[in-house]
Amino acid sequence: MYGLLLAVHVLVCIGLIAVVLLQSGKGGGLAGGAFGGTAQTVFGGRGATDFMTRATMVLGGAFFVTSLVLALLSSNPGRASRSLIQEEARRAPAPAPQVPGTAPAQAPQSPGAAPAQPPPAGTPPATPPTGGGGK
Repeated sequence: MYGLLLAVHVLVCIGLIAVVLLQSGKGGGLAGGAFGGTAQTVFGGRGATDFMTRATMVLGGAFFVTSLVLALLSSNPGRASRSLIQEEARRAPAPAPQVPGTAPAQAPQSPGAAPAQPPPAGTPPATPPTGGGGK
């Protein structure tokens, strides 16, 4: 349905371009009215509409309708999401829940690396204490 409507939209666009380019000028337009022309050329006359004018109106309306329908179809919230970030987040394993009061889990290590050992309980920290206790 979407592809068919898109093809119709493209055909309407091409037809609208062709009809607008094939129309003849209606007179001086604003230039004729500003430099001594009649007011009818500035504001447009209500003469009989010919085939090209009617074709322009019909194709313009069809362009509006197909554009609106295509926009509504493409923003349908019921469609499956195509975001790569959301797909990867869905595939990733869920992290283990943390129990309050315990140390956070360490990051997994690469294969072949030696496991990290926590320091013994009685050893001092590796960094000197901060404070103003000089020598």
